[in-house]
Amino acid sequence: MLVQEVINRYAGRARFVVEDLGASKLADRFGVDKYPAIFVDESLVARPEDFYAWGGPATGKYLPWNDVANRRKFQTDLTRMIDIRLSGGTVASTTTKHADIERYLPNTKDIDFAALRGKPVLVEFWATWCPPCLSTMTWLKKLDPKDVTVVAVAVDSPQKDIDAVVERLKPAARVVVGSAELRAAFDGPPAVPTMVLADAKGKIVRVFYGAPANLHEEIEKALAKL
Repeated sequence: MLVQEVINRYAGRARFVVEDLGASKLADRFGVDKYPAIFVDESLVARPEDFYAWGGPATGKYLPWNDVANRRKFQTDLTRMIDIRLSGGTVASTTTKHADIERYLPNTKDIDFAALRGKPVLVEFWATWCPPCLSTMTWLKKLDPKDVTVVAVAVDSPQKDIDAVVERLKPAARVVVGSAELRAAFDGPPAVPTMVLADAKGKIVRVFYGAPANLHEEIEKALAKL
């Protein structure tokens, strides 16, 4: 709602674009591989760590994001930077700390990720009402379990619907219901589908958001590097 207010304010004067993370040249340029990142023209003005901790220190300027005051602060900052650009000024890019932070799969009461170390782990956050999630869950059965452990975390779905999907698809994955603790440990996640890939030591090496056409291909490429 707050972002929509900004869009309405600049109707006809500024263009707002939403890009898939894997297809964003700006994200690649700045080494951003998590959601969300905010750009004004060619400048990175808000990092993913500004909105979510992502396993690192919770020092982002809009944390906690569920606080309305912080969302209003982001809205104010964004409108100020857009006004600067519209007046012919230059907006400086912020830096991204992602490359300096090593993030590992968190352990919770729901699942002990440390016990899964020894080979890569792929975590899918999915919902029963999300067609791309179910498509990916079916595709995941093609992966060799000797090469990767798949954990499917169900969120925002009634237990009876989860049970029905598991019975129908018979996923080659460890299915876990995403408790509040588990979701908080992954800072949300912000949306489904979200895929988190960790190496054999549990270090998170890639996060995939949404369902771009090349999602499965990109997962295979990332796994081949581990």
